[in-house]
Amino acid sequence: MARSRFWPAVAWGMLLPVCGCHQWFINRADREVYDLIESRQQAALGETHPVRIDEETGHTRRSGDPYRFAPHPVDSAVPDPFREATTPRPKGADTPPTTPSADLPGHSAGVSAERSDYPQDPLATQPAVDPDDPEGEPPADADTISFTLADSLAYGQRHSREFQTAKEDLYLSALALSLERFLWTPQLSSSLSYEFADYGQVRDFDRAMTATATLAAEQRLPLGGTVTAQVIDRWMRDLKVHTTSGETGQVILAADIPLLRGAGRVAYESRYQAERDLIYAVRTFERFRRAFVVDIAADYFNLLSLRDQIESAKAQARSLQEAWERAQALASAGPEEELKGTWLDADRAGVQYRSARNNILAARERYETALDQFKIRLGMDTVTPLALSETAVELYEPTITETEADEAALHYRLDLLNRLDEIDDARRGVEVARNNLLPDLDFTGSVTMDSDPNHPNVTSYNTERTTWRGLLELEVPLNRQAERNEFRSALIDLRRAERRYDQRQDEIRAEVRRTQRQIALARVSLEIQRENVAVGQRRALRAQAIYEAGRPGSTIRDIIEAENELLNARNTFANAQADYRTRILEFLLATGTLRVDDDGHWATYHQVPGSDPQTPPRTAE
Repeated sequence: MARSRFWPAVAWGMLLPVCGCHQWFINRADREVYDLIESRQQAALGETHPVRIDEETGHTRRSGDPYRFAPHPVDSAVPDPFREATTPRPKGADTPPTTPSADLPGHSAGVSAERSDYPQDPLATQPAVDPDDPEGEPPADADTISFTLADSLAYGQRHSREFQTAKEDLYLSALALSLERFLWTPQLSSSLSYEFADYGQVRDFDRAMTATATLAAEQRLPLGGTVTAQVIDRWMRDLKVHTTSGETGQVILAADIPLLRGAGRVAYESRYQAERDLIYAVRTFERFRRAFVVDIAADYFNLLSLRDQIESAKAQARSLQEAWERAQALASAGPEEELKGTWLDADRAGVQYRSARNNILAARERYETALDQFKIRLGMDTVTPLALSETAVELYEPTITETEADEAALHYRLDLLNRLDEIDDARRGVEVARNNLLPDLDFTGSVTMDSDPNHPNVTSYNTERTTWRGLLELEVPLNRQAERNEFRSALIDLRRAERRYDQRQDEIRAEVRRTQRQIALARVSLEIQRENVAVGQRRALRAQAIYEAGRPGSTIRDIIEAENELLNARNTFANAQADYRTRILEFLLATGTLRVDDDGHWATYHQVPGSDPQTPPRTAE
């Protein structure tokens, strides 16, 4: 009776994986796992709570993409609405209209990120603070290097340590692929051995040497298995009489080919993955290049802002110095009992002037600290004297709807494409795990041809001495516990990859919309701060004129407050200008439409492949 049950069980164990009944393995694994979880919940918590994951059928969507070496190629062209952001424009040309802002009634004209100073300050033409003072400008160095933004981007691509590391990561990915490709070419090997023997009294202390030379070539097959060719030659030398006693040769052709488990495309999995890993590395590196440009540009714009804050602090110091000198002159003009308020004004102005001098030092310290960090990011020695040379920056706010921006990001974002292709990798992983459930059915065969022993010559082969061998071996899969668990894990990895892709899509949409809102916010802030600077300048001039005219109720406090507010307005304007430029680049990066040339600068309109330099930029209807 036991014997009659054994063979049906063996047949069922063989047919179950072959027939594709993978649902049985999935259901069995689920039952065991859920029972284990509930038992451990009861032991650890004293109660049980249902824990169930989505039911699994084991089926994956059929697609040719999982086995493409270079999936989902993306062209280098950029849609016209996004090109507006980096389109060089003739002088006097209007910027493209943008959405009116509710914060600024009547606002309808776009704002260019091109550098534009706030209204001219009459005090800006006066001499700077005495260079002998601590807050004065440091002496110029003849070896000082002057960098524009383009110079900084190009230098960073050549010398940045971070950039070099990214290039090395890409190199290592290509190096790994070169090894994988090599392993799928014929693998040659050779060996040479010498054996010495002393036969003692049995053969009158005869001594002999046997030399064996082997040359072999092995080729892995894309659908599974290997083919091997070997040539083995042996020579025997009698060392006592110095004669060659024998030469034999042997040629062996052998093949080891799986027919079920390990057969098919799963055998080529390491090559598929290595090819696609290089595609992922290329996308990752290109994404890094673009983000690196944005980071360098943001640091550069911030340095310009900090430098402007130094000049603003100097302008405030000059104004307060003059106010202090006028207050001292007024206080010295008459009896002290008549001008007590003037002496108080003079002392207050003196305190504020000294604070302004300290503000210059603090602003310069912030600038020099940021400049050192900028040098480190560029890969430059911090002791190298560097000066920033400001040039026109061709950046404009593009006129793009949220829908257009989302569609572009989902099409061009390279990191999203990597997430998409990882789903295909997980599908192949499922196929590999499914294949491992099959029984082992392997064919092993060989053809051996020996040389003629009657002719001691390693090249004297006799076809009549050819030997053929073949073996077909079937393993009965009575235990597939580990393979079953790997199959269930592979299905979970696939579902996780699908969820990661869906989540990344939502994250990118949110990022794109956030950068669009930040551009609008930065534009409004820039316009407001420009107006605040103009108001602050007018207020400072009026406060000075009223104080000098001796109008009743006017004090030096009015001048001090006006100068402090003007300084704050200038600093905020400088920050807003840097922020507005940066936000435009971040939007292009978020949508995947930022293109970087070989010098590390963002590509302008006529540099983008496939663009027509004669076509004018698109404007809103």
